[in-house]
Amino acid sequence: MKKTIRTCLLVLATSASMFLSGCAATHSHNEMDNGGQAFAMEAAPMRSATMMRSSPQLSKMSNDASEQERKLIKRSWLTVGVKDLAQAEKQAKAIVEQKTGYIQNTNDVQGKSFNLSIRVPQAQYTPVLLELRKVGAVISENENVQDVTTEFIDNKARLDNLHKLRNRIQLLLNRADRIEDLLKIERELNRTQSEIDRLEGRMKYLKGQVDYASIEFSAEKQKTYGPLGYFFMGIWWGVEKLFVWDS
Repeated sequence: MKKTIRTCLLVLATSASMFLSGCAATHSHNEMDNGGQAFAMEAAPMRSATMMRSSPQLSKMSNDASEQERKLIKRSWLTVGVKDLAQAEKQAKAIVEQKTGYIQNTNDVQGKSFNLSIRVPQAQYTPVLLELRKVGAVISENENVQDVTTEFIDNKARLDNLHKLRNRIQLLLNRADRIEDLLKIERELNRTQSEIDRLEGRMKYLKGQVDYASIEFSAEKQKTYGPLGYFFMGIWWGVEKLFVWDS
């Protein structure tokens, strides 16, 4: 019984290190002769067999990524010019509320500008942007889209394997009858659980970023020119057209 537990512990430690390193584990049960020549002869076929077993797994992961709905993290930065900052902020907040979004953070520069950090359901992302553009004259706009589909699939596969490993460790823990064996098994169990917690936290974060898109909306107060201001602006426009016809 004790010999069996020690053998299981050795196999378990090897499996755990392979899981926690983030590599896809492949197991081989081929027996090898004691001589160094036999090891050299069998090494090449083992590597070839491993590659053959890994190829279908990689192919399956690629197919899963193409078949399932893409996981996209969408972010936009939109800046508009407005005449009335208070009215523009009120209008922007109303748009977000109507689209079941929320304001994550606000920042105001009194009398000059304001910024809203907005989160909206991804289905409402484009409609909200269209409405926010109407709040004022668009000064600048940028968008970033990050595809995390492959990371989702990879993390899910790793979590499935880690959950299976944790179940095997717990079964082995119930069979151990020596303090030394119990301590080793508990260490492996803690390491495995820590990796599970880390991956689950990462998956939760990614899901939140995918489900709710981010929009950084800024509004700047436009300058209001007096009669002389418009007069000189008109002169400048005329002078510019003498040198540049198509800009």
